[in-house]
Amino acid sequence: MVLTWPSIPRGSEISALARDSTRGIVIVGAAGVGKTTLAQKIVCERDCEAVWVVGTDSLRGVPLGAFAPVVNIGAAPDPDTALTSAVIALQGFTTTLVVDDADRLDPLSTTLLRGLIDDGGVRLVVTLGGGGPSPTTAFLADGVLHRVELDAFTRVEAVRVIETALGGPMDDVGAQWLWNMSEGNPLYLRHLVEGSWKSGLFERSDGVWRLRSRPIVSTELASLLGSRLRNVPPDVLDVLRLVALEEGIDVDVLQRVTSPDAVAAAHCSGLLRFRSEGLGCVTTLSHPILGEVLREQTGVLAARVLRGRIVRAHLASELPGDTLRLATLALDSDAEIDVARTIEAAESALDLCEYALAERLAQAALSRGGGIRAAMVAARAMTWQGRVNDADTLLAAVSPAEMSEAESLTWGMWRATALFFADREAAAREKLADMRARVTGRHGRDVVTSVELTFDFFANDVPRSLELTRALFGPEGGTPSALALAASTGGAALARAGRTDQVPGVTTCGAEAAKAVGFMLGHTQIGVAEVFAATVSGQLDTLDSVLERYVTTRPGRSNWVVDMYIRGLAHLAVGRAADAEDQFRRGRAAAMGGGPPIWLTLSLIGLCQALGMQERTDDATEALAAAESSFGVHMASFEPDLLLARAWMLAARGEQREAIAAARKAARLAHAGSMFGVETVALHTSVRFGDRSATGRLRALTHSVDGPLVRVAAAQAHSFGVRDGHGLDRVAANLERMHAYLLAADAAAQAAIVHRRHGDDASRQLSTAAARRLAGLCPGARTPALRALDSPSWLTPREVGIASLVVIGMTNREIAQRLTLSVRTVEGHVYRMSTKLGVDNRKSLVSRLMIGPDA
Repeated sequence: MVLTWPSIPRGSEISALARDSTRGIVIVGAAGVGKTTLAQKIVCERDCEAVWVVGTDSLRGVPLGAFAPVVNIGAAPDPDTALTSAVIALQGFTTTLVVDDADRLDPLSTTLLRGLIDDGGVRLVVTLGGGGPSPTTAFLADGVLHRVELDAFTRVEAVRVIETALGGPMDDVGAQWLWNMSEGNPLYLRHLVEGSWKSGLFERSDGVWRLRSRPIVSTELASLLGSRLRNVPPDVLDVLRLVALEEGIDVDVLQRVTSPDAVAAAHCSGLLRFRSEGLGCVTTLSHPILGEVLREQTGVLAARVLRGRIVRAHLASELPGDTLRLATLALDSDAEIDVARTIEAAESALDLCEYALAERLAQAALSRGGGIRAAMVAARAMTWQGRVNDADTLLAAVSPAEMSEAESLTWGMWRATALFFADREAAAREKLADMRARVTGRHGRDVVTSVELTFDFFANDVPRSLELTRALFGPEGGTPSALALAASTGGAALARAGRTDQVPGVTTCGAEAAKAVGFMLGHTQIGVAEVFAATVSGQLDTLDSVLERYVTTRPGRSNWVVDMYIRGLAHLAVGRAADAEDQFRRGRAAAMGGGPPIWLTLSLIGLCQALGMQERTDDATEALAAAESSFGVHMASFEPDLLLARAWMLAARGEQREAIAAARKAARLAHAGSMFGVETVALHTSVRFGDRSATGRLRALTHSVDGPLVRVAAAQAHSFGVRDGHGLDRVAANLERMHAYLLAADAAAQAAIVHRRHGDDASRQLSTAAARRLAGLCPGARTPALRALDSPSWLTPREVGIASLVVIGMTNREIAQRLTLSVRTVEGHVYRMSTKLGVDNRKSLVSRLMIGPDA
């Protein structure tokens, strides 16, 4: 595969191309932002001839050296004569003159350029370095030439460029790496992508590109930036290497490691930057990629020594330092920090969801006698990475008799968690019971309760999880740590049970507690409960505020995975199936790179539903198979969701009766688990697929489920059952007011079909128009109701399903295998459809089916 690099138009480029300046344009920007590319584009867009003059460092000492290819001044004896000869040579010049890198022109060339601008006879396109005009090029800022400030890409632009080059979406973890390292510089971004591509770091998972490790700088870019270091004095190069190994090092610490003079010289070279931070000042390199080049040039042993110098300088300094950064630096140095600090750093890495780093730090502390505290951090990091058996093995090797009550509590909590998610629920429950018997204080009891609540929720004992949620979040209130742990599962249990009015109280309290104790992933996960609540209740107008509160830009793969899952659920709820697919795919890709496995399965379930809503049958089948293979006993409460995913896959395949059966089975499972909100969604889905038997149960659920959706769903089931088209029109209007656009489109489509059967053509046209308008708000969506809208009215639901497979070119035998029918049965259905439609061959049948009912 060859990477294809696009040209991404930006506001300033459009302005430059659209605005006509008599004398020309000056494009200002840092190296690599695309000044030369824009100059080429301007010349190309205007379809004019151009002559190029390029300023270079090597020609700065040659008078008019840059203009030599354009003007022949001969052997001029002095600068004045040479300048005069050049001016004469350029008189009557009719082509556009492009002066690239004007800040690198020799003095005489600069004087000539100024004269050309003043004269106005030559059309100019000039590029200038991002430092702005120097004293010698100040005239370029006088407004005579139209000025364009060209900045680096924004993150959105950078991701768009990457995804266009790759020909597909990029997972957010890798995209963030590329953005951070390139700082949006187009040249650097391209070299990073190409260097990583040639090194085989890109891999595609479910259509989403991932990076297996941090990006690699291409050889060409390393050479380009390395050339800037060739003439750097040794003491300055020492400073730059130290900063490359610890970006953001405090100026005082850096001066302690090297010398004030060396730091000052490095800053004067333009390769070192100072940045105010708090009450101090820190140093960074002029660009992150320069750091990559310097690290690549520094040998492993030399880097260990350099890092050791930094660590010892930090330890000798009285300045407060970043423990996580210092401990990470010490890991690969010839210096050591104390074990307590290393464990503290590992705990900080856990809070940031940097699980691989947390495990590495904790293991380093363990090897130096870190004890139970280090073991627990390592085990937690392993658990979050899905290695629950490793976590249990590590914790099992530690005796709780040697621990304090607080340590014993943490040890027991994470050992029980590891056992539970390894599908060893009985052992996990036994560990919880042992913990409850050992704790003496309220905090310990609350933490045990929060873990028990989580187990009950995932094990499909929702009534018990609701009981524990109300106990923890009741008038007395639980301790902050317990509330932070319990809020996401407690809120989700309430939402799925249909008690959505109680969710805000739990999630608000839990979010405050999560922030107070620093459990940021817990804070993000609370957003899932709120989206569940909005979906079940029909209060979709709250989704924007939910996303604003809970989606995150914090680092950490798990944060990204949960963030994308929340976004996917929100898109799915309003009917934006294609957008939901994109988010679930990205979430799945990120989870496969080391995120918690449960989010991988949930992303796959959501992905299958989104694909089914678009009639992407093969992709939906593949996603469902992956979800089923990763589905464990510890996810029992999500079995109805898995069945709903299967229902959507069956519906996409045209197997409408089977889809209804799967949706109703999902409803029965949800009912058995007291998840009445999920039961409502499942029954409503079966109605959307054509089920006429759900009215009674949906009406009963109006007494158990909060929010308007259940009442509207019951009304839809009733109106569809008695073939009341106008009632379905009212349902569609109510669903639209809820922002449930795809649900509204289905109701309007069903109304149109009922009106058509009643011969009410005027009402049919209005309902059809409403269904198509609403479906237009859900790009890519293709549901059974919308498909039936386009089918002749006299076809049965089974015939509609078979017709959809005939249209895509499947043979009778293939259809029989797909629908688990006999070939003779399929032949009978095809024969009856042909008779009804008045055609006598398969080609005519396909044509008639594709024309639709309004032809």
